[in-house]
Amino acid sequence: MTRRSGPLAAAILVIGCIGDAEPPDPAPATSAADPAAAAPDSIYAADAVDVALLEYAIGMPTRLPAGPTRLRLSNQGFEGHNLKLVDPESRAVLWETERDVETGEVRLVELDLPPGSYTVLCDVAGHDTRGMLMTLTVEATSDP
Repeated sequence: MTRRSGPLAAAILVIGCIGDAEPPDPAPATSAADPAAAAPDSIYAADAVDVALLEYAIGMPTRLPAGPTRLRLSNQGFEGHNLKLVDPESRAVLWETERDVETGEVRLVELDLPPGSYTVLCDVAGHDTRGMLMTLTVEATSDP
């Protein structure tokens, strides 16, 4: 069997591309449909600090300013994770997620961080012993 794809295939391709319709107008750079503009308290909040939860690492800044802070938790791994903020001296849990952050889930949480040094970890099934453990330094800010 011989396959022919010469002039007929080219003609169909050209005819399919010809038309009187004008191309659509490009979307404006900023619109009300922009999730961050429409819902500042949503997971798209521009002022949120991104926290990536992976196997087996926590991706976030090691230093943050003191005060009200939004964290955007994003589980980019294939296992469930949690996040805890622990006082390294007393080992007291100062804050933790209410439930595990499931695979693919993105969640916005709000904290009021006092100055100090903290241990940040995920302790689901020993994840902290596999690398999901870091030190976070919260620095006092000077009022202008």
